[in-house]
Amino acid sequence: METPSPEEIAAARRIMVWKDFVPPFLRFPLFLLIIIVYMFSGGVYMSAVSEMSGSLSWINEDILMAGYASMTGLTIAFPLLFRILFRFPTRELLLFSAGVFIVSDYLCMISDFLPLVVLLSFISGFFKIVGTFVCWSNIQLKITPRRDFAVFFPFLFTFVLGSVQLVNIVTGYSIYAFDWKAMHRLTIGAFILIFTLVYFCMRRNFRQGPYIPFKGIDYLGGILWSLWLICIVFICVYGEYYDWLDGKPIQTAIIFAAVLLVLCLQRAATIRHPYINLKTFSQHNMLFIFILFGCMTLMSATATSIQNIFTGAILGFDARHNADLNWGILLGIGVGTGIFYLALTQWKWRIKDIVLAGFFFFFLYQVMLYFLIDASAEKYMLYLPMLFKGAGVSLVYTSLTYALAGCVTFAYYFEAMCVIGFIRTSFGGPLNAAILTQLFNHIKQENIAGLGSYIDSMHSLANSFSALYNEFQKQILLVSLKEVYGYAVIIAIVILLAILLSDYRSLISSKASPMLKLSEVWKYVRHKTK
Repeated sequence: METPSPEEIAAARRIMVWKDFVPPFLRFPLFLLIIIVYMFSGGVYMSAVSEMSGSLSWINEDILMAGYASMTGLTIAFPLLFRILFRFPTRELLLFSAGVFIVSDYLCMISDFLPLVVLLSFISGFFKIVGTFVCWSNIQLKITPRRDFAVFFPFLFTFVLGSVQLVNIVTGYSIYAFDWKAMHRLTIGAFILIFTLVYFCMRRNFRQGPYIPFKGIDYLGGILWSLWLICIVFICVYGEYYDWLDGKPIQTAIIFAAVLLVLCLQRAATIRHPYINLKTFSQHNMLFIFILFGCMTLMSATATSIQNIFTGAILGFDARHNADLNWGILLGIGVGTGIFYLALTQWKWRIKDIVLAGFFFFFLYQVMLYFLIDASAEKYMLYLPMLFKGAGVSLVYTSLTYALAGCVTFAYYFEAMCVIGFIRTSFGGPLNAAILTQLFNHIKQENIAGLGSYIDSMHSLANSFSALYNEFQKQILLVSLKEVYGYAVIIAIVILLAILLSDYRSLISSKASPMLKLSEVWKYVRHKTK
C-alpha cells in the first residue's frame, strides 16, 4: 500500500475547504455534523407512516412508495458521484444540495399531491448521497492517512447506519410530542443552519481535483434505470393492496418493468459509455454478494414489517415506544462495526468469518423474538434482540461492502455499488417485506380456520361477543407471528449452513484494494470522458 506524503497528511488534517478562521480542531467534527444532518433528509419519513396516512387521507402504501423512491434516488446516484465531485466546487455542491433539501422537505410537508411527493423524495435521495459523498471525500484522509478500507468502512457505516436509526428515534419523539410535520420543520431548520455555516465558513471555488466537464454521461440510461427501479418498487409496495396479478395496476407495472429492463440492457450494450456497463454484472463475485445482501434484507424485514405488528397490535406501543427500540439497534450498530474493525485489523479473521458472525447475530435476533412473542412481554425484553439485529446489519453491510472493494476494479466499482444498491437500498426492502407480509397473511388465514373450530357455546367468553372476538384476534396474531418467526429461524439456519459450506477463497477477497488517490481517480475519469 502506497504511503501518502507528509504534505498530503498535513493537508488532510487541516481539511483545506474551511476558511482560515475556522479552528482546525473543529473542522472534522463540523463535517460529521453536516453528514448527520444530511442523513436526516429524504422527503418523507417512513417511521411516520400511520400519522401521515391519517392526516393526508393516503393509504400506508403511498407513504412507503415515497420513502422507497428516496432510497432509489440514493442508489441511482452512485455512477455519477466522482463526475459531480470533479465538476463542481465543494462549497457550491453543499449549498445547492442543502437548498434542495429545504425546498423538498417544505413541499413534502404541505403537498397532498402524491406524484410530486414521490418525485421530490427521489431528488432528495439523490442529493443526500451526493452531499454525504462530498463530505466523506474531504475527511477520508483525516480518518485513515493510509487509505485503508478496514479503518474507513467501520467509521463510515457507524455514522451512516447509525444516522438512519437516529432519524427513526427523532421522528418517533417528534410525533409523540407534536405531530408528523414537526420532523420536517426540524429538518428544515437544521438545513438552514448548515446552509449558513457552509456559506460563511467554506472557501469559494475550492475543488478536490481538477475540473472535468459533464461529457460522456448517459443521462437517458440513468432515467431508464430509475424508472425500472421505481416500477419494481411500485409492484412490491402496492402488490398486496391491488391483489397482485389479479390487479390491473400490477399487471401494467410488470409490463412496463419488462419493457424498461429490455431498453436498459439494449442501451447498455450499444453505446460507448452506458450508465451501467454490462460488464459490471459479470464482475468477480457480484452475484454472490448480491445474494448475500438479499439475505440480509430478508433477515432485516422481520424487524420492520412483522415486528411492528407485534409491538403495535399486541403490545400497544405508540410512536415513542417504538422509537425507543431503535436505541438498541443503534448500540448494536456500534458493536458490529467495532467487531468488524477488530476482526480485520487485530484478530485477522477472514471475510467469511465476519459475514458468518453477522448472520449469526441475525439468527439470535430471530430466535429471541420467537420466544418473546407473548402478550405479557415487556419493552426492556426487546432491547437485547434489537442489539443483535443492529450488530448483524452493520457486520454484514460493512463486510460485504469491504469484500466488493476487493473483488471489483475501480473502473466498475461505483457502478457495482449501484447494482448492489438495487437489492440493498432500493427494491430489496419492499420486496422482502412483501414476501413476509404475504406469508403472514397466508398463515393468519389458516390459523383463523384452525382456531375457529375451538370456539363454541361452552367457551368462557361466549356470553360477550366483543370480548370473545378481541381475544380470538389476539390469539390469531400471536400464533401467526410466532410461526413467521419460526420460519425466519429456519431460513437463518439455512443461510448459516450455506456460508459454512461455501469456499470463500475463490469468492471473496480477504483484503480490499486501498482507496485510490483523488489524482489517480481524476486521471481515470478524465480518460473515460475522451
